[in-house]
Amino acid sequence: MGTKTTAVVHGDAKVCTGSSWDLLCKLLKLHMLKYIVRWNMDCVSITLRGWCSERVTVRKGMVKKKVWLGVLSFVIVMLALPGRAKADTVYIDGSVAFWNNGFGIPPYGGTLNGQQQQFFCVDFSTPVWAGESWAVTVTSLTGSNFAATKLGNKTTYLEMAWLITQMMSTTNQLQKAMDQYAIWSFTGGPNPYLTNSALVAAALAAVQAGFNGAGWEILSPTGSAGQEFLIFVGVPEPGEVLMLIVGLGVLALAARKRIARAVQPI
Repeated sequence: MGTKTTAVVHGDAKVCTGSSWDLLCKLLKLHMLKYIVRWNMDCVSITLRGWCSERVTVRKGMVKKKVWLGVLSFVIVMLALPGRAKADTVYIDGSVAFWNNGFGIPPYGGTLNGQQQQFFCVDFSTPVWAGESWAVTVTSLTGSNFAATKLGNKTTYLEMAWLITQMMSTTNQLQKAMDQYAIWSFTGGPNPYLTNSALVAAALAAVQAGFNGAGWEILSPTGSAGQEFLIFVGVPEPGEVLMLIVGLGVLALAARKRIARAVQPI
C-alpha cells in the first residue's frame, strides 16, 4: 500500500517544472493521495469478502474524477494569479521623458528586479531622487485585492492607466504633460493648465465604458520611502494561453496514467 502511494508521488513530481507546475502538482497530490490511500484501505478490509476487484473500477473512477477536479482548481488559481501581490525591487536612474514647469514627466527610467523598465508615476505626494531604490508590492490592475496600494481604489488606478494610454498614444508634449497632471491630481498635484477635471472625467467615462487595465501593474512601496508607479507588462498572447492549456492537458494525462498503474487489484 505504501509503495503504491510513493510511486504516485514521485511519478507526478517528475512531470513538474517551475512554480506554476509545482502548485498543480501539490493540488494533484492532495487529491490522489487521499483517494488512493482510501481505496487501499477499503480494498484490504473487504478482501476476505472476495469482491475487492469489483471495487477497483469504482475507486479508479473516483480518483480520475478528483484528478480533473484538481486540474480545474489549478486553472481557477491561475486565473486568479493576476490579482496576486508579490515583492520586487525598483531602481530609478533619474531619467525622464521631458521636463514641464520644473516637473519630470514620465516615463522614468530604471529597473525592476534588475531588468530595464519604464515607470509612470502616479504619486505626486512622495519625492524621490535619482539613484534611489526601494522594495515594492506588485498588484495587477485586473485583480480584486488592492490592499497593498496607497489609494486602495481600483477605479482610480484604472483612470490613471487610461490617462497613461493617452500619453503613450501622442507625441505632443503639452498633451502628455496635461495628462500627467491629471494623474497627479489624485494625490494633490498641481493644475497648471486647468484641464485636470475634464481629463479625469474623460478617464472615468472610459473606465465605465469598459477599459479594464489589462496588462497594467501597480508598484506600491512596502515602506514610507519611494513613489508608487504604474507599469505596462503587456497582455498574454493567445498562443501563450493555448500553450498553458495544452500543458495542463499533458500533465493531467500523465497523472491519469500513473494513477492507472498505481491503482491495481490486490
